[in-house]
Amino acid sequence: MSQITIKDYQQIVEVLNTYVEGNIIGKSEVMKPCFHEGATMYGKMKDGGVAEGAIQNLYDIVDQSGPAPDLQARIDILDITGSVASARVLLENVQGAAYTDFHHLLKLDGEWKIISKIFQQQS
Repeated sequence: MSQITIKDYQQIVEVLNTYVEGNIIGKSEVMKPCFHEGATMYGKMKDGGVAEGAIQNLYDIVDQSGPAPDLQARIDILDITGSVASARVLLENVQGAAYTDFHHLLKLDGEWKIISKIFQQQS
């Protein structure tokens, strides 16, 4: 098993900050490099509905919704073990809503990529 370094933490935070930045400017092309091409997204909407499927669904929503200049985010790295990691991202002021995201990341060829996103829409 490889040793976890401060660099791993920094790289994961950088990936998640890029994801947040894509939401702020409303362009999925900014966040796409953060995700593995086969990434998935599942979550509960405030109305009880479930969003599910390929990460392309997230890209479509971000592009259709446009910028969220007042978005605020908090990133918490929950755990890193070898080449896998789990993080929580709290998002507020996303087109009038708030979200709690959990991202699972995998280090592939020296790069951290989001493999899955699950979320709860708060408001």
